[in-house]
This record gives sequence, C-alpha cells and structure tokens, in this order.
Amino acid sequence: MIVLFTLICLAFLIGCGKETTEQNNVKHGEYLKSFGWHIEEKMSEGTQDTKNYLPASNVGIDLKPYKEMYITTYLLKETQNTGKKIYASIYQVNGDIIGGNGHLETWEPGDFSLKDKKRLINDGKINK
Repeated sequence: MIVLFTLICLAFLIGCGKETTEQNNVKHGEYLKSFGWHIEEKMSEGTQDTKNYLPASNVGIDLKPYKEMYITTYLLKETQNTGKKIYASIYQVNGDIIGGNGHLETWEPGDFSLKDKKRLINDGKINK
C-alpha cells in the first residue's frame, strides 16, 4: 500500500514538473513577443548568482533585491544584418519573470534591453 501511494505521488510530481516547464516556455514566449521578439529554440537554463551579474547591469535591471535567479536563454528567430545570431535571456525568481536582456553575437557591447528592437533596426544592427 505504501509503495502504491509513493508511486502515485511520484507520478503526480513528475506530471506537475512537465506542466510547469511547458507553462514557463509559453510564458517566456509571450514575454518576448511583448517586445517583438520570437523564439527559435531554447539554448540553456540554470541558476545564477545575482551579485555583479553584468548583463543585467548593462541593461539597467536592478538585481539587488535578489540573491539568485533562474535564467533561460533562447536563440531568437531574428538575425543581425551580418547574419550573426541574436539571443535573449529571461530572468526568473520564484517562478516570476523579473526581466531579461538580449545579446548580439560578436557585437560590442553585446547586451541590450529587450525594449530596444526598433532602435537596433533603425541603427542597422538587425533585420526587420
């Protein structure tokens, strides 16, 4: 009886974990679309200490209230005029999105605010 109960609980937890991942993917897609960006594929995800995390600082995101965050990085469908790739990272704390940044491959300074799509198009950095 205990074994059966344990298996049922385990199956429930595994199912909840998959649903949460799928919900995050949808939430991330909607978040990026709100800035005009589109996801090609997920590249990486993991926990990051927020102390002195430069990509967030470079785009004006204040991480002082947080000790660590979960970052998911995506390759975007949009490309640079040079054909190089564009990435977006989304920051979450306790399942809530607290911000994110974009990154242009081989471009200095590289990091940009997700709000900057029109500016990057007007500056000739990315394709429409």
